[in-house]
Amino acid sequence: MRRLESYVRRYGPEFGPVYYHVLQSQAAHAGVSARLRHKLDVLTGKAEAPRKPSEPLPLFPDDEQPGVDESAENAALAVEA
Repeated sequence: MRRLESYVRRYGPEFGPVYYHVLQSQAAHAGVSARLRHKLDVLTGKAEAPRKPSEPLPLFPDDEQPGVDESAENAALAVEA
């Protein structure tokens, strides 16, 4: 996202803030409109609702990676400390 200062530098102190605000408002309005349009399409049956995965992905998988020696990793960490 561009900063207000860059608009002030480019367009001056009078028009820079105004132009920045207009562009930010248009971008926000476009995002809201797209979300509302999608919700309306789902409610009217024109589009399917996004499906959530049946089971959540594990943060820490139970199975270990092959070839990884934990004792070697622990020894390396102890040497670094």
